[in-house]
Amino acid sequence: MLPEEVAPVAEERVSFERERGVSAIVVSPEVAYLFVRVPHPVEVPLQRLAILGTLQEAGISIFLIKLQRLGLSFGVQATDMERTRAVLERAGFQVTVKPHRVMVSVFAQNMRELHGVLARIAEIMYESGTAIEQISDAHDRVTCLIEASKAPQVVARLRRAFRLRERAIRWQAQQPTTAR
Repeated sequence: MLPEEVAPVAEERVSFERERGVSAIVVSPEVAYLFVRVPHPVEVPLQRLAILGTLQEAGISIFLIKLQRLGLSFGVQATDMERTRAVLERAGFQVTVKPHRVMVSVFAQNMRELHGVLARIAEIMYESGTAIEQISDAHDRVTCLIEASKAPQVVARLRRAFRLRERAIRWQAQQPTTAR
């Protein structure tokens, strides 16, 4: 039996977990989304590796990587867009660039256990006429790649839908470019 002075009071509640539900929205700096097509439809996996090797040699970081039937798609920082295109085209790949995109990330503790959050995000995107060009999830967030011009409207709607305060919204600044 615990001594009286250290016994928990019935009304006191100790929590070791964060409150459930959406807690924040973060919008990335502008990015570009690239589709890279291999020159020959034979041995596509080896050519995908060549794309990745070309990017690695050039020191270009990529994200939201997706295997396509005849190549790859991925995101790059907006500041790396033209250099990425040039490097890949010199290596013989066909490149299509979609500039002026951002990643909108909706954060919640244990995201995968919350019912309806992804559906609500998709509904808001649809109602605002915003295409989700790429989506990813993690244990604590869902990230959607969208047109940058649509982000203010989408974020305002997400904020209202999830009843977030203004301080729960963060617009990340573009990082300065470093010489390579």
